[in-house]
Amino acid sequence: MGRKILISFDKEADVMYLSFGEPVKAEGEEIEEGVFARYDPTSKKLVGLTVVNFSKKFGVTPKEIEIPESA
Repeated sequence: MGRKILISFDKEADVMYLSFGEPVKAEGEEIEEGVFARYDPTSKKLVGLTVVNFSKKFGVTPKEIEIPESA
């Protein structure tokens, strides 16, 4: 089984946080406007994503998103 994907959403700020495994301190890099990849500073492994203006960017709110178990 792979790592857990933890998702949290700040409705007031319209920011979605995805963590691959338990959240850890990370360095961020903007990979697209408003989308930040978060990397472990030691291993350089991708540990999460942050999406600013999530509902505006994708036109949906998190309660409408389904992630298949095999993803």
